[in-house]
Amino acid sequence: MPNTNLTENQKKAMTAPETAEVLLHLLTIYYDDEPILRVVDDKQEITSDGKKYIPCAFTVLLPDQTSDGNKTCRLQIDNADISIYREIKAAAIRSLNEKKKITCDVGVIMASEPDNFIQGPLTFALRNINATVQSVTGELYDLYMHDRKFTALTYNPEDFPGMFW
Repeated sequence: MPNTNLTENQKKAMTAPETAEVLLHLLTIYYDDEPILRVVDDKQEITSDGKKYIPCAFTVLLPDQTSDGNKTCRLQIDNADISIYREIKAAAIRSLNEKKKITCDVGVIMASEPDNFIQGPLTFALRNINATVQSVTGELYDLYMHDRKFTALTYNPEDFPGMFW
């Protein structure tokens, strides 16, 4: 959901035909609510809200704002730094063994105003992690609701009297 309290600089940059402002994504990956990785899609380190984000090439497809239904969001981190791969792999293995979740926060900022979010931070569950030589990929789910199957039935006393006292 977009931020409705944008600063004047953000409004000007977003409505200008051309701007020198740079939009950046901040990504924080958590294991059991403890941050294990903070990255920014830039070539230099950035500090936002007192937290340091290391530069890393990644792409994140955030949910669109159409009414076409829920779409899966995707995360792809370039596998250029072996330490990032090791952190995510260790968290994925611990998650399987300990049954604890891996989550991500994604936010959009302007490089000139790193403490003011344009969008987010949005929280997702990171699932279906896959690592190759080129990249680490995963699917981002909003509170696990996208992939759960729900019945189309409505439970009411007339059709299901045993469920009601």
